Amino acid sequence: MTNLSSRSSGNHNKHLFLKDKLVEKDASLSLTLIRGMEILGCFRDAEEVLTNIQIAKRLEINKATVSRLCKTLMALQYLRRNPKGGFRLAPGILALSYPILSSMKWRQKAVGLMSEFAEFAKGNTSLAVFNGADTVYIQTAGDTSNFPHVPEMGMTIPLANTATGRSLLSMLSDEQLALKLEEIESQYPGSLEACGTRIEESIKSCKEKGYCISFGEWRENMHAMAAPIGKTSDGLDVTISCGIPAYRARKEEVENDLAPRLASVAENLRLINIFGN
Repeated sequence: MTNLSSRSSGNHNKHLFLKDKLVEKDASLSLTLIRGMEILGCFRDAEEVLTNIQIAKRLEINKATVSRLCKTLMALQYLRRNPKGGFRLAPGILALSYPILSSMKWRQKAVGLMSEFAEFAKGNTSLAVFNGADTVYIQTAGDTSNFPHVPEMGMTIPLANTATGRSLLSMLSDEQLALKLEEIESQYPGSLEACGTRIEESIKSCKEKGYCISFGEWRENMHAMAAPIGKTSDGLDVTISCGIPAYRARKEEVENDLAPRLASVAENLRLINIFGN
């Protein structure tokens, strides 16, 4: 099974796999553009610095191509030179995200309830949406200091083995779910065999109880819970989740108190018509 719990390991292999699949499916796609986006995607965090050689090795393309593409990305303000050599992501990347984030003004309506729950649960509460076979965080509230896992805005995690992802899957129709599971298996081969039963159980739990739980699957020594909220007016499925260090809450407390409370938060967000639908 592909190690879904490590975005840093094998991330470039995933990109290579996607590139091959995309071009194989549609020869009219621009391979040059795909490679340029792959270069941006191979930086595992904002602090990472990579040389031409490291990028070429990670993406398995020649150094001359990497050099040309990096120069172009620098001209577009998406990469910048590190003073000690190599490349790192540039603030121009943030500008790309502004239009979509500014269209999600409803996020701010949720912050109050999110913060209240985060304080009560002694964890971090987040909103997330689909991003292919992953989920991407779009808002987080809580105490981020000295916290083992902070789901910063823009961070992605797999759908298959996370409470957040499974909560999103519970919102799909049978036809949509079948297609999404195919996408998950395509990007993370073996994940359905490993996580299929838990996915089914979590979807059922979300539909019957309004929440699902995951203990230590995504992050060891972390308890996670998630509750589906609903669909935005422009078609985004949104879920709310909370992660808590295992030492801060017993499993029984999560199952009998915290997770049902999170489902109530999701219900309250629907009652105030957070999306304005």
